[in-house]
Amino acid sequence: MKTVGFYGNSDCAYRGPNSYIDLFASQHNLEIVNTGVKQGSEERILYELKKTAPDLAIIFHSEPQYLFLPGCDRDIGLNHLREHRAEYLFENWNSDFYATHTKKFVEKFELPENFMAAIEAYKKYFYVPDLQMNRYYGALIQIEQYCLAKQIVVVHVYNKAIPSWFKFTSGMVNVDILDIFKQYKVPSNVFNVNGITDEGNIKVCERLTELVESMTPSPGRLAERLNASISKIDNPDKGFVGSNPTPSAI
Repeated sequence: MKTVGFYGNSDCAYRGPNSYIDLFASQHNLEIVNTGVKQGSEERILYELKKTAPDLAIIFHSEPQYLFLPGCDRDIGLNHLREHRAEYLFENWNSDFYATHTKKFVEKFELPENFMAAIEAYKKYFYVPDLQMNRYYGALIQIEQYCLAKQIVVVHVYNKAIPSWFKFTSGMVNVDILDIFKQYKVPSNVFNVNGITDEGNIKVCERLTELVESMTPSPGRLAERLNASISKIDNPDKGFVGSNPTPSAI
């Protein structure tokens, strides 16, 4: 594998020397072709996945209320746009943080009132909750199909919004990485990459390494497993049954 992409929300949006994104890529000598965005939507995940087509995808699946904002470097949660949420956005509109991390968002809407007018018009004329759910499900299904068709090695970080009737058949589904985020979360008034402590970033990197290596063992690990299989052939009393190793043995 040569490339890795991270897709989803702010859990995988920030790079830096202490970010698990850079730690993981450096450890495995991979080029980073994508990172997530604040409140990244499922439709954005699909869009950026197809645009970047990585060898390895780490996908933090989104929630249905997040709306894809084309041409922007963040998305928005429709049911988060109450007055207190809007005030938060406006307070930070001219901040250095916005200039660094959401520059395209600011440039596209120019003024906070332009942004609010656009969202209110969308909610008034185009938004239906059931339709929003269908768009979410449609993106989810297409992400799965695309990963299968392109044979992308993928870790699906599970989200509770994923319906029980949907089953992943590509890659590996993980439920404990979000537990690491909960355990090592930093206070909302403190910024650290990906919203967790430096130790938390290391823990996520280690867990991702375990998951990816279990799907795509390194040449050294693969050689060890091949040697173990050969040893069982030469020494049937050690528990190997049959004339050839099974695929799972290697």
